[in-house]
Amino acid sequence: MKILVTGNAGFLAPHVIWGFSSDHEMHGIDRWTGDLHDPAVIRREIAGFKPELVIHLAAKVGRLFGEDDPLQTIRDNALITTDVALACRDAGIRLAYASTSEVYGDHGEQGCTEDQLFDRLPYNIYGLSKRWGEEAARLYTENPILFRFSMPYGPGLPAGRGRAALINMLHQALHRKPITVHRGAERSWCYVADTIRGARMIVESGQGGAWNIGRDDSAVSMLKVAEMACDLTGAPYSLIEVENAPPNQTVVKRLPTEKLRSLGWKPEIELEEGMERTLEWVKTLDAQGAVAA
Repeated sequence: MKILVTGNAGFLAPHVIWGFSSDHEMHGIDRWTGDLHDPAVIRREIAGFKPELVIHLAAKVGRLFGEDDPLQTIRDNALITTDVALACRDAGIRLAYASTSEVYGDHGEQGCTEDQLFDRLPYNIYGLSKRWGEEAARLYTENPILFRFSMPYGPGLPAGRGRAALINMLHQALHRKPITVHRGAERSWCYVADTIRGARMIVESGQGGAWNIGRDDSAVSMLKVAEMACDLTGAPYSLIEVENAPPNQTVVKRLPTEKLRSLGWKPEIELEEGMERTLEWVKTLDAQGAVAA
């Protein structure tokens, strides 16, 4: 299959291209290839490469970055996704859209399944803009795939404000900086190779619809993740500072993955091994979290 991937400069796209390339012809585009704010760009790429599927990963990601400029988040996520969906419709090709667990909103200890109706708003414009993207994909393309990614991590994620807590904890422990932990916070982290393998299995199944992609069998407190980061780097637990979570932040997430597991998917990389692999990447970052020159 010929697959066009947007967002090639981001975290997931290089892993998608590597994870799919053994059996599929992949082509990635990013902001330097062409700005997707220009509707002509995606149409030009589709016309030139002639894909059978577009995996749309390009987006402004994260709660904090989304709230920095809500209007730009809407442009980057909702409006660009609508245009990509229209381009796929006009070309008669399928669309796989990278959504997020944030679309569900906060359900506390209750599991969020793919077939449930949305009965509450997300806490942030990021989640709302990704929900819009899902609806645009449904509106304009036939049988789209909606990847609801949950807590992927691994090499390639930068550290710093607004970035994944697990990466930040490894980086902070490595550089002996304070590690903030939100009281009661719990997550099920999924190593990126397992995440991408799940996405590939969905694509190759030929099915559409929404899919939770993450783990539902390894919930761990973020305090434990912080302690593991200290253990891996030899840092003292005294760096860990526990405080209440800020308002409008989901403290606990529960995303059942029976639908994905029905395809034969199961995770292979446990948290300790995944964090060890990720630490090797974190060691290449400078003290501010950027890739060292």
